[in-house]
Amino acid sequence: MNTVKPVVSGQRSTEPAILHFMSVDPSERDESRAPDGTLWWELSIRPGTQKQRFGQECRLAAWLWFKKNVGDTFTMRELRVALGPDIADSSEHLNRRLRELRKCDWVIPSQRNDATLAHDEYRLEAKGGRLWIDSERAKYEKFAPSARVRRFVMERDGSRCRICGAGVDEEYPGEPGTKVRLTIGHLVPQERLKSRGARDDMDNWRVECSRCNETVRDEMPDPEQYDEVVAGLKRLTGKEASELLNWMRKGERPRSKVDQAYDRARKLPHSDRSALIEHLAKRLGESS
Repeated sequence: MNTVKPVVSGQRSTEPAILHFMSVDPSERDESRAPDGTLWWELSIRPGTQKQRFGQECRLAAWLWFKKNVGDTFTMRELRVALGPDIADSSEHLNRRLRELRKCDWVIPSQRNDATLAHDEYRLEAKGGRLWIDSERAKYEKFAPSARVRRFVMERDGSRCRICGAGVDEEYPGEPGTKVRLTIGHLVPQERLKSRGARDDMDNWRVECSRCNETVRDEMPDPEQYDEVVAGLKRLTGKEASELLNWMRKGERPRSKVDQAYDRARKLPHSDRSALIEHLAKRLGESS
């Protein structure tokens, strides 16, 4: 149903004015405002609800969509001023919000990707999903595993990353003081499943460490500097240094056929790994 606006008719007189109503052309509506007239990026509660918070990613996307053109730059300071005092002061918090937008087809490089940008400066190269619109936001929403599902997958996979084999609270090889954190990831990304018209299921979930999990790969620390690596070589024996030299010259660490087979096998879905165990046991005349 079209909204209407009043039109006053009649000559000046002591008689009350007569109000007529005419439809508002949809092209005249201000798309930057929610149904109640509030700018999308100034909302705190989602329209149509009483308590559901209006997400910061939605507000951030709306502000960039309506206030910035493709090619424009912006800073963290601009975001804080535009989105209000409830936005956290931490730059890392806002960076996480920007990373969420990038998963929704927004292209927003920083100095890390483009050396021409200043520190704390970003460029809007492409606008993505209009997350403040329910129907568009739904396209990017992902199914999150429940606590029960997480426990099941952790127990099933032995609380080890199915990609690199790291266990919870272990140290990464060659990185003293690091701690492995485990999460739940996908064998096949949900976006790929959707493009095929397929549905997610329990067999598609697997344990991954935070470094291997594709949703947080951009949070990995920067590579070590040359001097840091050289300092660590002092602990190597002559034989170990010679082995490392051989690997560096080849550009890879040689792996046996068994290593290569295991790398492929451990990435299989749980049901296929179980079938492979039975296959190997039968081949060797053992019980699985």
